[in-house]
Amino acid sequence: MHAHDTILIFQKPELYFFPHFKEIVFSPFGIPERSFRYLIYKALYILHIPLCSVFWGDWKKYIKTAKQVIIFDYGYQAGMETYIKKINPSCKVFLFFWNIITEKQKNHKLFTDKNAIYSTDKGCCKTYHFKYNHIFYTRDYYLPYTPEHKHQLFFLGADKGRAPYLQKLKKRLEAGGLTCDIRVTTQSKNKEYLHSLSDILTKDSLPYSAYCENIKRSGILLDINQKGQTALTMRVLESIYFSKKLITNNEDIIHYDFYDEHNILLLPKKLSALTPEKIKDFLEKPFHPYGEEILSHYDFEHWKRQFT
Repeated sequence: MHAHDTILIFQKPELYFFPHFKEIVFSPFGIPERSFRYLIYKALYILHIPLCSVFWGDWKKYIKTAKQVIIFDYGYQAGMETYIKKINPSCKVFLFFWNIITEKQKNHKLFTDKNAIYSTDKGCCKTYHFKYNHIFYTRDYYLPYTPEHKHQLFFLGADKGRAPYLQKLKKRLEAGGLTCDIRVTTQSKNKEYLHSLSDILTKDSLPYSAYCENIKRSGILLDINQKGQTALTMRVLESIYFSKKLITNNEDIIHYDFYDEHNILLLPKKLSALTPEKIKDFLEKPFHPYGEEILSHYDFEHWKRQFT
């Protein structure tokens, strides 16, 4: 498919690697989400007044020639697929979840074509009868393995209730010889909470380019899934394409085609079972570079071909 044959609609493309796909990835809106015009849009949206499309983004310019539009979960606005089909009846429109379904998430209920909903979480696929498609990355970021920083671990992510666990895990990992740069972003204003977790909490996130520089200066990435989440996270794909080792609590990871105990350490359910000896043993195992078949399978080009 050529440049605009496939269009992606994503809530905030600038937060991830999507700027590399700037010709085909668009924000849902053509207006700032913190503006008076956005408030007008939300009022029209809530009242179901059919003028919402006026506020949608530049992706509208390319609908006439698009063969498929893939709307990510939080980028979806009710009526998008109907609008697209009206302009281009032959265009296929898909809703793709790369986040787990929460009680507040209703987009799968609003999307009209139930057979065109995909998720990267196998648990959600089973529960909601979605189709499965893997998470993806881009080879633009690929780096071959180098032995530098093999004892340096990096993690940056939102709290989502994980901070107390991450603080305990940090102490365990450091006891095993790792140097841990663990940063957890939080919006909490609870002084006691902020003080007790001050060694890992931060209010500042990073632009994706700066985030990647931290990955390059690390030998190991940390991946901690939310409760109930079985899907691969972006950190797993980053570990593959940046050629880094991975420590994760995702029990489902052993079933994936790229799993290699030399490269991936699965955390035990009880942290007390994570001994310094186990960590040191993992650190000493030689890294096995990921082969072409893995890099190709999880690449963007393969991912977009899986929608049917």
